[in-house]
Amino acid sequence: MKSKRILPYLLAFVLVVLVPTQVYAIDFEISEVRIDAQLDADGTAVVTERFTYEFDDDFNGITRSLIAKDGTTIENFTATENGKPLRVEMEDGVYQIHRKGDDGDTIEIDLNYEIKNAVEKFEDGAQFYWAFFDESNESEYGDMTISVTPPSPAENAEALGYEEAFGTERITDDGAVLFELGSVPDGENADVRAIFEPELFPAVTATEGTVRDDLAKDREELENEAAAFAQNQQTARNIGIPAIVIAGALLLGGILFAWMRAFKRKRQIRNYPYEFFVPKESMSIPALLAFTNSALLSPNAISAAILELMRKGNVRQLSEDHFQLIDRKTDHDHEATLIGLLFDRIGDGSEFTLGQVEEFTKNDLNHPAYNEAIAEWNKGISHEVKAKGFYEKHPAMRWTAGILGGFFIGLAIYTGIYKLFPAMFFSIVFAALALGFAVAYSPITFDGLEIRHNWRKLKAAMQDLPEAQWNHLSPDDKQRAYAYLLGSDLKTAERKARIFTSANTAADGSSFVMNPIFMTAIFVSAGSTTTASASGGVAGSGAGVGGGGGGSGAF
Repeated sequence: MKSKRILPYLLAFVLVVLVPTQVYAIDFEISEVRIDAQLDADGTAVVTERFTYEFDDDFNGITRSLIAKDGTTIENFTATENGKPLRVEMEDGVYQIHRKGDDGDTIEIDLNYEIKNAVEKFEDGAQFYWAFFDESNESEYGDMTISVTPPSPAENAEALGYEEAFGTERITDDGAVLFELGSVPDGENADVRAIFEPELFPAVTATEGTVRDDLAKDREELENEAAAFAQNQQTARNIGIPAIVIAGALLLGGILFAWMRAFKRKRQIRNYPYEFFVPKESMSIPALLAFTNSALLSPNAISAAILELMRKGNVRQLSEDHFQLIDRKTDHDHEATLIGLLFDRIGDGSEFTLGQVEEFTKNDLNHPAYNEAIAEWNKGISHEVKAKGFYEKHPAMRWTAGILGGFFIGLAIYTGIYKLFPAMFFSIVFAALALGFAVAYSPITFDGLEIRHNWRKLKAAMQDLPEAQWNHLSPDDKQRAYAYLLGSDLKTAERKARIFTSANTAADGSSFVMNPIFMTAIFVSAGSTTTASASGGVAGSGAGVGGGGGGSGAF
């Protein structure tokens, strides 16, 4: 019966699962709602609503939106708590009821208002047909009851609920109508319709035509829709649940196989006997850092990259903060990008100082150029790593996972339409798992794992490496090892700085006569300054609705 309305909420649910969103400003629950519409003989509905709020935050009050139907007006809105009047303000069509409270408070607020021209009178009956909330409502109601009471006892009352109110109606002995909705999710519609004898409303002008046949026709259609929905729901249960189980087992089996294969490869490498050594040169130090440590390089990786350029003879250090360009010819594009930033944009084309870096990044106008150059530098490093071919493709396995992901999305939609929410939930989980596997599954090759293992072992060993063992390394190995350590473990690099610099005097053009920790502090500061100016906020948006309805909230 409600299948037409399920799909938008299913898609919204998927977005909530997969995309981070803002939380409400106030955390609360509406545990109970009692709405009593007392109908007067002149067709006015005198409404009393009691809302029970349970708060998990400090709060300033509650809100209530009321949307009148065409031809009706809402008047004399007031709010009380235990008979004490509360201040009410209207803002953007929403009533704000001011009542401050603390985290953990439970409050009961009574709202009172009148709906003018609420009753429509026809030849065979007078009806009250109203929506007290609609799909614009953003709050879930824990337990809702709506009562509609005629001016005097009715002998021939009829009632029908629509959408969330369908099947909840009950007529009492005195002709009053109760709609016992129970729990109502947010974003749902629910119209209530009650018909009484027309003579109970003598002051209401009658309209030609009848209304009871219309209600009977609606009831028959809704019951037929409900029966068809129940039948289709059972079919969806018979098809969907086994499909989810079988396809889910295939997916989990494939992921388990892939994981065991990767684990076996890693375990083989971890079992290698280890004795401290500096691995042979296989890629640049920045690329090693991106591959073995983190693809998101920290600012201290720039210091490691400068050490690499010094080792290769592209750059000479003249003093602690003064550097000279010796050779523009580089092995990788990202090295040329870094030279362009430091020497051409910040320096004078042949030299730069750390002081110039600090001054350059203090100027907000330079931040876009600095960030763009660093982004290009990171992009070049990623290209170097990718070119090494350390990630396996496995297109067949990934395509299979992608197809399974699409299959689970279809199952989620199918089971969601027929309100099989547990099945829909597992379909969404499996869809996210399958699509994530299809996108991200690129296991590292044996050679790649070996390189990663060796460099990580080196970093761990250097934390407590004796000075004598360090001094036995060749100058080139020392320079590569220390540059890697500087880019991946700044604390250990700081402790090792004295040993490193004392072991390498200015014997040739590639020697280090520097304080790398000082240089790193400059680039960390530059990264923080330029990143802060690049951040910004995102504004939200709202929507309005027309027709009858409303909703509840808090502030």
